Amino acid sequence: MITGFLFAIILIIGGLAVMRFGIFQIRKFKKGEIEVKKKISDQIAFVIFFAVIVGLIVYSVNDLLFN
Repeated sequence: MITGFLFAIILIIGGLAVMRFGIFQIRKFKKGEIEVKKKISDQIAFVIFFAVIVGLIVYSVNDLLFN
């Protein structure tokens, strides 16, 4: 029970850290410090990565609240 709780907490904290990193990247992009590459493979990889992070956050919150 404790290991499941710790696993869920680690997933939540990891997801929040990744989202915070994303916020920093968006701020840099808005300031013009980051150039955008128009490669479709990069965009697909970002969408998959974002979907995995959101899925892990939802899974861990669901596990904490309803288990």
